Amino acid sequence: MSYKRIFHAYPEACTGCRMCEIVCSLNREKTGINPKRSMIRIHEDSQKGIYIPTTCHLCNDAPCIEVCPSAALSKNIETGAISVDEENCSGCELCIEACEFGAISLHQDKNIAVMCDLCGGEPKCVKYCMQKALIFLKPEEYDAMKSDAYLEK
Repeated sequence: MSYKRIFHAYPEACTGCRMCEIVCSLNREKTGINPKRSMIRIHEDSQKGIYIPTTCHLCNDAPCIEVCPSAALSKNIETGAISVDEENCSGCELCIEACEFGAISLHQDKNIAVMCDLCGGEPKCVKYCMQKALIFLKPEEYDAMKSDAYLEK
């Protein structure tokens, strides 16, 4: 049985509070709050007047995995999360260039690629998003929600 879920951002609901960045950095680094180390980023589109939460899109084809010369990236079949083998990652940044969503960065201290790991299957950013701008659903739950007025705003 697959547990793969859809991680979806709903920009129209995002207020730009950046709680997701705070929670992610705190959970990830365990050394305090540092939004620069968050695996979710909030970008402001001033022309449209909205904030856009950006994180790994859990791509099916995952170009970041394809370009990795040291095979340091792999995809968890169950969750869809892409993980980094720290021993094999050379910090070449090819995966960063391959990600069209800007969801991968280089860890400032370790010089390895880092990206959302879905917090082990229960993303904290989703849990603490008071505006429900982030959702993490099973595909059938997402399909049912698409027809809901919540996503049609």
